[in-house]
Amino acid sequence: MVIRLRGEGHFQERTNETPYSIAAMKKLLKTICPRPLEKTAKKFYYKCLETRCRLDMLLFPGKMKRYCPCCGLKFRSFVTFRYQEHPDEFDFARYEQPRQDVFCPVCQSFPRHRILALWCEKHMEMLRAAKILYFAQGKSEALWMKRNGVASVTADLFGEADLKLDIQATGLPDESYDVVFCNHVLEHVDDFRVALKEMYRILSPGGSFLCSFPMDPKVELVDEDPSVQTAQERIRRFGQNDHKRVFGMKADRFLTEAGFEVEKICGEDYPEEILPVVGPADYDMNILFRCVKGRLS
Repeated sequence: MVIRLRGEGHFQERTNETPYSIAAMKKLLKTICPRPLEKTAKKFYYKCLETRCRLDMLLFPGKMKRYCPCCGLKFRSFVTFRYQEHPDEFDFARYEQPRQDVFCPVCQSFPRHRILALWCEKHMEMLRAAKILYFAQGKSEALWMKRNGVASVTADLFGEADLKLDIQATGLPDESYDVVFCNHVLEHVDDFRVALKEMYRILSPGGSFLCSFPMDPKVELVDEDPSVQTAQERIRRFGQNDHKRVFGMKADRFLTEAGFEVEKICGEDYPEEILPVVGPADYDMNILFRCVKGRLS
């Protein structure tokens, strides 16, 4: 199967050795499955996919060049997601230059998830002893935590979670959590500065706020405009229909202004096998932040 990838400013043609046509299968499931059975069918599909991956790992270990620490599986390659087929959600121009084959076919992790997973593996002692709150936890993060015996309370204002919370006003007691995870959430809220102050308030002394957000290399601090209201305006200005801003390359200044001591977690420090690159969008930087309430240790 031949696919076309954007990379380094031009289209590249390469063989996709990984036999996982995720988009095609999802489309097929929507076509043939009654809606009540769609969720069950997807679970069955991904279970079959995982089984196929494990068989590949057993039979062709030398060909497994990619590793996802979230699901613990190895692959011939990661896969692409066809953003150009969703113009009502994404600005595909932001996906033309960065590498696109960065998506884990089993747990849907991106580079930022895999970088965070490996960082967490180096800090297991801290995490296992911590009271953890996780905002907008995705499939890959949930799977990593389950596999590694790390417990957390999940929070989301709209999606399924243990707690229905607005990150700008949680209503939680002061100093109630030791670690808070928040990946690609701050670009969605009305006032991210208020959200950062709230995270500082609910963290215990010495606690860590682990976060990431879209960072546009053409922006210094942040590009936001309250007058941008429609989905199409947000796509054009911020890259996605539910983004209210895009941050810049020096946006960690907002983290220090909220009172945190900040440590960068950079993809360049992690192994090539997890593909810790910029992508799939040009604002999907391979940078995360550990923000400590107190002094970094």
